[in-house]
This record gives sequence, structure tokens and C-alpha cells, in this order.
Amino acid sequence: MVLLSTAIKPKESVGMGKEHDQVAERVAKKLGGSYDPTCSPDVTGPGGHAEVKSSAKEITQALRQLAGCRGPAYVVLPESEIPEAKQRLKGLKTGIMDYTGKIVKPSSRSR
Repeated sequence: MVLLSTAIKPKESVGMGKEHDQVAERVAKKLGGSYDPTCSPDVTGPGGHAEVKSSAKEITQALRQLAGCRGPAYVVLPESEIPEAKQRLKGLKTGIMDYTGKIVKPSSRSR
């Protein structure tokens, strides 16, 4: 009899890398929270929640991951993806941060 493991692997073992971890740690400091690579969203804390992505094409996935959170929420993207992200998130309450932790579009979700 063969048993297959059903354990969920940490995010970094399924394609997330060192840069993702560094960005998430930086954003966690800005939001006064913590980064846990095994949980979603990436960052949670009193200043809000954030999901780190590498492309604006991943915004839909990020919004799903932030959906159950209360308070300010941000999608964190590299500078080159910010213009497209602004277009895609126009009219939504979710904010945008760049990889340095700078808020590019404030979140209007209430605390």
C-alpha cells in the first residue's frame, strides 16, 4: 500500500523565492505586522494585510487571498507593474504598495 502525502507545502517551495520573502518582510515592517510564508495573505498586522505578487496579472488571485481580511488591504507589486495595477484596481477599495513598501494607492477599506 502506498500513501501519498497531502500536506500543504509552504509557498516558497512552490515557486516563491528569496525576493518575495524579502519584500514580504519589508512590507510587514511597514504595516507593523508579520510575514508567514505558509499562510495567506503573506502579511497580516494592525496596519493592514498585504499579498506580494510579481505581476499585475496575478491581481485576481491576490484579491481572493485578501477577501476574508478586515481592514486595509494591499497588493504589493514591482514598480513596472504599478500602472497596469492602478487601472485594474480603479474603483476598488484595495490599495497598492510597491516592492519598497511605499503606498502607491491607499486602501479605503475601513479598519
